[in-house]
Amino acid sequence: MKEASSDMTDPNIVATIVIVTLFLLLAIGVPIFASLGLAGAVGIFLLKGPDGLQVIPTVMYDKLRSFVLVAVPLFILMGQVIFFSGMGGDLYTLGSRWLSRLPGGLAMGSVAACTIFGAMCGVSVAGAATIGSFAIPEMLQRGYDKRLATGSVAAAGALALLIPPSIGFIIYGEIADVSVGMLFIGGIVPGLVLAFMMCMYIGARAWLHPEIAPPSKEIVTWRLRLMSLQKVWPGLLLIFAVLGTIYLGVATPTQAAAIGFLISLFIAHFVYKSLNWRVFVNIARGTMLTTGMILIIFVSAMFFGYVLTLLKLPDHIMEFIGECGWPAWLTLAVIMGMLIVLGCFVDAVSVITISAPLLLPTIEMLGYSPLWFGIVMGITLEMAVITPPVGLNLYTIKGIAPPEVSLNDIVRGALPFVAIEIVCLALFVAFPYLTLWLPQTMFR
Repeated sequence: MKEASSDMTDPNIVATIVIVTLFLLLAIGVPIFASLGLAGAVGIFLLKGPDGLQVIPTVMYDKLRSFVLVAVPLFILMGQVIFFSGMGGDLYTLGSRWLSRLPGGLAMGSVAACTIFGAMCGVSVAGAATIGSFAIPEMLQRGYDKRLATGSVAAAGALALLIPPSIGFIIYGEIADVSVGMLFIGGIVPGLVLAFMMCMYIGARAWLHPEIAPPSKEIVTWRLRLMSLQKVWPGLLLIFAVLGTIYLGVATPTQAAAIGFLISLFIAHFVYKSLNWRVFVNIARGTMLTTGMILIIFVSAMFFGYVLTLLKLPDHIMEFIGECGWPAWLTLAVIMGMLIVLGCFVDAVSVITISAPLLLPTIEMLGYSPLWFGIVMGITLEMAVITPPVGLNLYTIKGIAPPEVSLNDIVRGALPFVAIEIVCLALFVAFPYLTLWLPQTMFR
């Protein structure tokens, strides 16, 4: 009996049981936070017995008491206020008017609007829903192909995961002990490059196949373009209030989130006059639900990672890679491939919280910066929200699109943008300096 008990506490056996338990729970439809928590509890029980379960509340409290995490509900609050304010319509008007003469100008305008919106709120679903509610009906009315219209908005909405202030960067910064401010700055160049690549793809498709994006017959004068600029000053003020205070060293990301929330309330009430008690209740309810979902996944994943650390799984991964003798580029390719596949089945926050503690030791062993890896992971997770079966932006677009647009149309429209994101990922993996030069320059 003693030998059998000893076998059950062997770290390799326990690690196998924990991982198999996690995948079994996910396969039968148990929510991700419960699957992580239960699998971790099984590991603690097998390692330390029933008394070991007492460590669970201690670990959870320790992970949640970080001041940085206060930024999560504040940025979500800001995003909810922006969503209900009506600011998205002005952003779309700006993008569509300034790009109207280009092939696929309306779709490019959607990408531009989502880029600016992402710089204000950091929540991809909010960006896709807000801009999509204006852009998709307009594009379909102008004769745009359903796949191009919906796919461009779904993919561009995901830019909020990369362009600061990104909720994903806040979570990663807390896990990896990396400056959230530097992550925000590092996400600017990849975010803008990816948005530009999306616009180039749209323009090329529309030029080669004019029938999928008929040229606009509306005459857009320079007066109309300048008028559209006048209407977006509140959004630009909000971007400066959040990102400018961080970059100038005036505020931490958490303080900047509080400033941004207060300014967004002011704009919604006094500029757009869209804020009343009923709207504020909806804002508070949406914020509580989203924040609760993110933080319960975060703390469950942190507990699961704690168990895997006890089992020395990160050490085993590094030993395995060292024994294989793979070159660094091949190891990175395998890691990125795993993240892309994982993102097809698990939401972006879960991918960050599960994989970052496991992969960071290997990344540092290969000589790469945790800051660089966090930004590159952000590019990778752009794909998580537009790939089935768990692509949240796909279902968001389905919810706001006209009835004639099927989920199949949206998925097929988004898939070419996944290929664009893979090309962008390869670019910033091959040339790490492109990712790091801006934060290194600003934080000298």
